Amino acid sequence: SPAELALATPVLIIAGVARAARSGILLKGGVFLERLAHVDTVVFDKTGTVTTGVMALAEVTTVGKVGQDEALRLAAAVEQGSEHPLARAIVAAAQQRGLAVPAADSFRALPGSGAQAVVEGRLVQIGRIDLVGPTSHSLSTPTREGTTVWLGWQGSSYAALTVTDTIRPDAAEAMSALASRGVTAYLLTGDHERAALPVATQIGIPTERVLADVRPGDKFALIEELRASGKVVAMVGDGVNDAAALAAADLGIAMGSGTDVAAETADIVLLRSELGAVVESIGLSRATLRTIRQNLAWAFGYNIAAIPLAVAGLLNPMIAGAAMAASSVLVVTNSLRLRRWRQH
Repeated sequence: SPAELALATPVLIIAGVARAARSGILLKGGVFLERLAHVDTVVFDKTGTVTTGVMALAEVTTVGKVGQDEALRLAAAVEQGSEHPLARAIVAAAQQRGLAVPAADSFRALPGSGAQAVVEGRLVQIGRIDLVGPTSHSLSTPTREGTTVWLGWQGSSYAALTVTDTIRPDAAEAMSALASRGVTAYLLTGDHERAALPVATQIGIPTERVLADVRPGDKFALIEELRASGKVVAMVGDGVNDAAALAAADLGIAMGSGTDVAAETADIVLLRSELGAVVESIGLSRATLRTIRQNLAWAFGYNIAAIPLAVAGLLNPMIAGAAMAASSVLVVTNSLRLRRWRQH
């Protein structure tokens, strides 16, 4: 009977998608569950993905007549229009110090570089030093480890603001679990190596699989390069800067705590802010594929054995009908076992 053949895959896909949803893993279609089973490479963005994205201002260094409070006030004026975790940390620090943050006009986010806005009549920029410009005086190098952005106007930098972030508690365990499943992990970030390499070391990603100082286009290019080499790639990110890479990957996975753009672009959205959800989704998809194969093996085996017997008149129609029904029930029951699947 074709009944169990028709049930073998759809019932399982439905059960798998439902099981994933119970764990806070939302798939935008059953095809992504099947595709996930073949993933052998996962590329992680750093800020807000491997790290918590809950950043705090650690240090402000300035030059000339620009004081720390003045630099922070201007930086917060620009960043109050941004969703980036680093921007939120700067705005929060200004509020904590009780600074009067002026309004900003003509805000513009510059993905991979920073942001700019007109504040008190001048175009203020914050981000990479190649966006803002070189320092006009002797600006001391930040001493705190973390992510540093530069603040300036008219082609010169007048302040450096360093923020720190914390690594997600389960990051190292997740990387180890991926490696044990034969999955290769990469770390991508627009931050400098000084901020990226210590994170990679702590979570167990080798330095040769760390790409720092990358722009959104560089992330996209790496994904394309990995896919061209025959890898099945999943990209995990949370921000606007990750959207192109999420779209380019075989599977885009967005952290639910990230931006709406990332969630809209991705194929899978993780409602749990845990990297273990990435491991769980891959494990669940592989369990689904194994069960599909079991169902198909049973369905084909049953038909191969029973049909010739029926044609030869050696199989009682009543018994054949009962066996057909039992076969369909077996396939459905085997599929529904996936609802009780647990990550090991």
